Amino acid sequence: MLKALKIRLYPNKAQAIQINKLLGCYRFVYNQCLERKINSYKENETSENLSTLGHFFHNELTKDEKYSWLKEQNTKVLKQSIRDLLDAYSHFFNEHKGFPKYKSKHDNKQSCRFPLEAISKRNDYSTHRLSLANIHNIKFKCSDEYVNYLVKNKDGIRSATLSRNCSEQYYLSILVDGDFRKKLKATDSAVGIDLGIKDFVVTSEGECFSNLHFKKSEVNKLKKLQRQLSRKQKGSNNRNKARIKLAKLNEKIRNRKLNYLHEISNSLLDENQIIVMEDLNVKGMVKNHKMAESISEMNFGEFRRMLEYKALWYGRDIVYVDRFYPSSKKCNHCGYINNVLKLSDRQWVCPVCGEIIERDYNAALNILEEGLRIIGSRTPEFTLVDYPTMDDKLGNKVLKSSDRMKQEIETHKFL
Repeated sequence: MLKALKIRLYPNKAQAIQINKLLGCYRFVYNQCLERKINSYKENETSENLSTLGHFFHNELTKDEKYSWLKEQNTKVLKQSIRDLLDAYSHFFNEHKGFPKYKSKHDNKQSCRFPLEAISKRNDYSTHRLSLANIHNIKFKCSDEYVNYLVKNKDGIRSATLSRNCSEQYYLSILVDGDFRKKLKATDSAVGIDLGIKDFVVTSEGECFSNLHFKKSEVNKLKKLQRQLSRKQKGSNNRNKARIKLAKLNEKIRNRKLNYLHEISNSLLDENQIIVMEDLNVKGMVKNHKMAESISEMNFGEFRRMLEYKALWYGRDIVYVDRFYPSSKKCNHCGYINNVLKLSDRQWVCPVCGEIIERDYNAALNILEEGLRIIGSRTPEFTLVDYPTMDDKLGNKVLKSSDRMKQEIETHKFL
């Protein structure tokens, strides 16, 4: 199974210059081939393929004296930009992800991909040094677990992606084909989780993971750095320094948030075989401008993605409950549905059974109950079946979330 290991690179000044030159050449070849492909379609209504673009690269770009600096870079790496361009076209036609755009040197993130042939086979990752194409002996840092995995699965390396973020930090994502599955303790337990704003995750076992508000805790620093950046003259070195300071603070906030999401997802997967959660439409929910910032702050989409790929790694199961299921309104004791429940009602008393209900905990219990019903049993001893991830598309029918009433229903249920 393929896994990408992201490691931090620490190039010296000479190596950083080489990397930046490579990123610039990679971007240049991509843009030239994109322009060639667009003009070819306008003139002849024909589409350039890998062979014709490769011929254009070798016989026109590299042989032109104006572009002699392209010869300093590894040809196999530059040709990978052509493959990336064709992949972008494929995504445009097949997945409707948007027409390929020209790459700019002013973009916050720059990247290039190294095929297997451009990665030195002499790399001994145990020394925390590696070589890529014509850039040699680059220092890197990562966990001991990653180092051991790279040494063990050195022959399974398939490609690597070099990137520079807006903080001018360099990273390398290495794609490795190997056995990395972590053996978790066997368990038959299942848990339902309810996502919210006040508390990020509340489980059916009563465990609560608070919303730590990483961005709100740094809001004063962010405003100060943004004011400093806005006062600097565009194009000056001082403006670039202010931009880097602001980017580093945003990077720090993001890293803290991702670390917290990893802790929660690992905790849930370590202790439970099955995790049941609502199939929330986050894109529709953030259209509620009063709560959009709070919803986006904890990155629910990334949390769901983490649960999905880690469940695949560790052999756990994720079950999704319909987004319109009344998890917050339904009394878990008697089944009464409170249709007049407000967003501000954190507790309510069931008029049928008299039970005092904690909103989020009650929702988690109902989500678990519905999830067990979906897989065919309400006892811990059940036969697991594959349950497909719900999507907005059901056959030819598309669920649209732009309707105001639906947004209010989803937001009401979400809290």
